[in-house]
Amino acid sequence: MRTTRVLLLLASAHALQAPRVRQRTCLKATQTNDEPATRKAVAAVAGIGVAETAYLTYSKLTGVQGLCASGCGSVLEGPYAQLPGGVPLAAVGLLAYAAVLFLALGDVDKTRKPLVALTSAMAAASVCLVGLLLFWLNQTCVLCFGSATLCFTNAWLLRSEKGSRTPFIAATVLAALVQFSTVAGNVALKEARMIVQPAVAAETTTPKQLFSPPPVKTATTPKAAALAKHLSAKGARMYGAYWCSHCFDQKSAFGSKAVEDIDYVECAADGVDSQRAKCDRRGVKGYPTWDIGGELYPGEKSLDELAELSGFKG
Repeated sequence: MRTTRVLLLLASAHALQAPRVRQRTCLKATQTNDEPATRKAVAAVAGIGVAETAYLTYSKLTGVQGLCASGCGSVLEGPYAQLPGGVPLAAVGLLAYAAVLFLALGDVDKTRKPLVALTSAMAAASVCLVGLLLFWLNQTCVLCFGSATLCFTNAWLLRSEKGSRTPFIAATVLAALVQFSTVAGNVALKEARMIVQPAVAAETTTPKQLFSPPPVKTATTPKAAALAKHLSAKGARMYGAYWCSHCFDQKSAFGSKAVEDIDYVECAADGVDSQRAKCDRRGVKGYPTWDIGGELYPGEKSLDELAELSGFKG
């Protein structure tokens, strides 16, 4: 009889504990149920980043411009768009996005820490790049801002994940500052050499090599011809560089005849008829930049935009 009671008590205790076990199990499943969905979202965002940076890398390596809006061409063609050795900065972003995609689809436990570290570093790098665009180059690049948004999105999606972030963020910011300051120093050194070279060239037999922008071959429409004369009458100027494809596209929009009426200022120190000092005094950071009515308007503009900015009614 006593044995029977003991068995009944044990059975009752087990029955009481079973719901608790099930409750714990269900609770744990609920807590981890969102993780696969987060990983899929991170992978999807990274996939978009792979496609975007692959296009930017292709544009940088081939010089082909299609989807890039105002400012993108100047950014891609500028000295800040590549690492030492000529490696496109977009290619580094491509590898980073591909790594995030690979990690997001991998084992959750094994990839948690590297995924948190990588997405945090990419977000930190995006802050540096956006700051460079807005406050140093004074450019607006839709694709560049889009890539930054993707990086911030992934960092936000993984905000609740545990892992060390600070060292990787600090290292990324430091590397970006070193890279940007090195490029800025090289650009300043090159410009300084261009200033002192004429005096040195007088004592040598090797003339300094200068470069001219490619000739414009497109036809001029009556509207473009009238707008070019209007801009000239208003004292508008176009600041550019011989190597800038968007500057060439801007000139091509006017055509071979109308472009002769545009007051073009060559800002590249090694360009023919360079007026680098004038560009520096005016605070020009990217090309092309229009100076209309005392205001600077960076980026390639359509003829309709130039007409609106200059008050052209023709």
